Amino acid sequence: MSMHQSVLSPSAPAAEQTCSIILDHLGLPVLLVDCDASVRYANAAARAFIDGNGLIKAVNEVLSTHHGPDGQRLKNAIADTCANGAGRVVVLGSAGSAQPIVVLVLPFHDDGPVERSRALVLLRSGKGMSEILVNSLRQFFRLSPAEASIAVALGTGIDLNELAHQRGVKLNTLRSQVASIMAKTGTRRQAQLVALVARIDSVL
Repeated sequence: MSMHQSVLSPSAPAAEQTCSIILDHLGLPVLLVDCDASVRYANAAARAFIDGNGLIKAVNEVLSTHHGPDGQRLKNAIADTCANGAGRVVVLGSAGSAQPIVVLVLPFHDDGPVERSRALVLLRSGKGMSEILVNSLRQFFRLSPAEASIAVALGTGIDLNELAHQRGVKLNTLRSQVASIMAKTGTRRQAQLVALVARIDSVL
């Protein structure tokens, strides 16, 4: 599959064609990959995202990065998600760099003729904090101003230790705040919280 083409052929079932059209209209970059990071599908937003950034790329239809260590961490996260069924968050570049990318890897089980584990890869820029997003999270989940800003910061891929340092609080205090955020948003892991923030951010 070319990064510039749909994985679906004209003969694909109508339901799959419909799903492809819907995904192409999403503002959130989404890819479906095999456990070795081979790209099976990339929606329009993902193709544009990859074409327009300097960190992530697809070489011979395999998701990779321009920086070797980042690429290995990305592939390890995809393989681990396929093997263990748990989501992973990977930050390409650093949270303080000009254009960091937050990669959310989620398990995807294909129940087709040949059962196989795959992964959904969601991409988003890790730069900046949207005031609209902060206010939306406060309204949707009754988060405090501090909790909403923490949730958005986590969505940029920042490490808990670094975030605690930035906010001038103890790590245990920040962990308690994150636990409160997860309880209010109905998420159980940080990766789920990041995915939730990304989905809301994509429609604002």
